[in-house]
Amino acid sequence: MNLTIIEFESNVLRDNPLNDPYKRRVGIIYPKDYEGRPILIYLSGYLSSSLTQINYNPLGEDMVSKVERLSNEGKMKGSVIVLPDMFTKVGGNQYINSSAVGMYEDFLVKELIPFLKDKFKSDKIGIFGHSSGGYGALILGMKYPNTIKAIADHAGDAYFEYVYLPTFPRAIEQLRRFKTPEEWLENYWKKENKQHREDLNTLNVVGMSAFYSPNNEKIELPFDLETGEILEDVWKKWLEKDPVRMVDKYADNLKMLKFIFIDVGKKDEFNIQYGSRTLHKKLQKYGINHYYEEFNDGHLHTNYRYDISLSLLEKKLTSE
Repeated sequence: MNLTIIEFESNVLRDNPLNDPYKRRVGIIYPKDYEGRPILIYLSGYLSSSLTQINYNPLGEDMVSKVERLSNEGKMKGSVIVLPDMFTKVGGNQYINSSAVGMYEDFLVKELIPFLKDKFKSDKIGIFGHSSGGYGALILGMKYPNTIKAIADHAGDAYFEYVYLPTFPRAIEQLRRFKTPEEWLENYWKKENKQHREDLNTLNVVGMSAFYSPNNEKIELPFDLETGEILEDVWKKWLEKDPVRMVDKYADNLKMLKFIFIDVGKKDEFNIQYGSRTLHKKLQKYGINHYYEEFNDGHLHTNYRYDISLSLLEKKLTSE
């Protein structure tokens, strides 16, 4: 397998509200004979970048080694694996458009995917990801079944009441010291140590607010900073982006996909197993074919699950 990292210049990300880079690095792992092969785009979880998948991992396996091993074991014949860096100043990406962050959904669907289809002479597009990346894979699959043909959602954010509400109280105590979430964010990036647990929790809440409830270029929080009361009109905007709710609107689109993969750890620390189960039940209700599995682990360090999804995504995309 070959590995290259290109710089992709985006027009839709130019002049984004956070002044994040509009020239994005994209890692590409590809076989010698790549024309017409499936193109599998990996979306990272929050507080990370897809490019970390090519880093040396003494306790695990980098993506190049994984793909080569799966090929040697006969579990993959050769796909193009794409690792786009989409990190932002709000701590990561949910892979949807936001007036407060940038048009990252458009970047993927209208810019990067057409480029990849042309470069590798293939329209066999699959998206897979973990956590926020799993959320992104599912949402993009719902919206663009004519472009994206298969998806794998590893512990993607779902059923927001259980995923996000427990994180709000600790964030409120930090945010109430500042006039706006933007002021807190500016202060955060000035810190020498950005790894404190409470800071990362608050960054996550600010980031989700930026994606789920932007108010033009401002970040609108879903709670009152003085009392902690949930602001129902803002929280409603979050729930409208919850995949468990979105299935009702996009059921017909989901039926168009060639393959849907969903898995989650039974011990997920962010309660995503409950959202995944609810999602699984809704897909069954609508008669939407999908692969669903719960495994005996938590939320983190589950890259070994990609062995299953990568093999199945490639198989389904080449069985046209």
